[in-house]
Amino acid sequence: MDLIEPICSARVLEVLLHKVHQHLGLDFSGARRSELLRRFRLLALEQGQADLPTWLEALAFAEWDEAQVQALTPVFTVGETYFRRDAEAFDWLARQHLGPLITRRREQGYRHLRIWSAACCTGEEAYSLLFLLDDLLGKDRSSWSIELFASDLNQGFLDRAEQGRYGQNAFRRNEDEFRQRYFQAEGRYWRVKPAWRGRIRFFRHNLVQGRLPNAEKGLAELDLILCRNVLMYFSPEQSAGALRRLLSCLTAEGLLLLSAVEAGLATQAGFNGFWAGSNCALRAGSRLPHRPAVTPPLPRVEQPFLWQPVSAPQAKWSEATPPPSAPELPQQRGCDSLWQRARQALEQGRHPQSRKILLEYLASSGLTQAERHQACLLMVRSWADEQRGDDADSWLQRALALDPTSATAHWLAAMLAQQAGDEPATLVALQKVLYLDPEFILAHFHLARLLRARGQQPASDKALRNCRELLGRLPPEAPVPEGDGLSCVQLLRLCEQLMEAKP
Repeated sequence: MDLIEPICSARVLEVLLHKVHQHLGLDFSGARRSELLRRFRLLALEQGQADLPTWLEALAFAEWDEAQVQALTPVFTVGETYFRRDAEAFDWLARQHLGPLITRRREQGYRHLRIWSAACCTGEEAYSLLFLLDDLLGKDRSSWSIELFASDLNQGFLDRAEQGRYGQNAFRRNEDEFRQRYFQAEGRYWRVKPAWRGRIRFFRHNLVQGRLPNAEKGLAELDLILCRNVLMYFSPEQSAGALRRLLSCLTAEGLLLLSAVEAGLATQAGFNGFWAGSNCALRAGSRLPHRPAVTPPLPRVEQPFLWQPVSAPQAKWSEATPPPSAPELPQQRGCDSLWQRARQALEQGRHPQSRKILLEYLASSGLTQAERHQACLLMVRSWADEQRGDDADSWLQRALALDPTSATAHWLAAMLAQQAGDEPATLVALQKVLYLDPEFILAHFHLARLLRARGQQPASDKALRNCRELLGRLPPEAPVPEGDGLSCVQLLRLCEQLMEAKP
């Protein structure tokens, strides 16, 4: 359904597009205009705005000061994170960056570290860094000066981070030992123990408009910056500017860590980097010259990839140090051959290979936000097929950050929740799917099953009727979308069996 014309004029829409890009770095031009208005519609519902066109017009021509940006932030920010997210990247940091850096500083007699968790959300990443640092420093950590900064645009997230109080959803792995060491139980919640509270400086910072370097805030001469899962939904122009500013804050041996999804944005902006566990990393001064020189082989753990400047036709890997799977480079726009190979590997059950190809695909320049979103969804399917719910969920959150209105992403969220035995989360995800796509056949069927199991017979029957009506519009032998080969006639039989089953 096209939401543009009924809601606001083209002029109002253009002003909103410009202001969202200017203040938040997000690009909703072209086909994504309807997505922007869907987000505003959700915000209007939350704020009780009955006259949506009038509200949008007033919003478009109002002055967007900090208070206004803060009021809009919740609908544009994703508050999904957890402790030790991308554990491979934290292990890599301990072995290859922070550990060696601490050793050098000890030898030099310079016991100081400055680290920034940019876009820290509710603080799980920042606390994870603090715990890691204490482990690495060991018994002499009291003799070190550690400055750990954590910023976000959303003040609500920062307030929660300051409290250091988290529910079960913040812990995704086998965390009993981890929680016992760093947290104390408070009813159904876990709170960071006093020994680690108050050691992180939380503050608001806008990565699009905030000044960098900024010595007054401590954002200069940094040894490490983590800025993961936020640049991926900036426009290419804004993400390139943010990358330049972030890199200017590093020391000569400093490091900037991005998520794998954001490697392609760095490629397009003309920076070179390398794989750091499951993330990608940039060093200070990592911008490529006009023609990148071939570098000598680096240790296998870094698996570097050299990114071409924006003017180059395509990104290339260093010949001296091939990528993880060393696939052939694509010869057409958008790395279509990589995409097809990744899909084929997934269909054949070659999951590790499919993920390696997808990582190279994501490191390619010129990918649209929709293409990155689809790659994240393919990663979700790959990890889910191997029953790796934590890894699947991590990629799902990246997919939702790129497109929170994707019915397919919420469908995968429902399937992951169902796989984990989380019935309430499954129900919520299915409801979101049907809100975004009322004709999503399998969502109706799974909703019917779930409601019947909960004893909600009338609602279950209604969902089944919707499912059967939609099936009746398709040929009997046609495959059901997202059905993994299930035909319409087969699903129709399942509907009949469910209707006949006693509650």
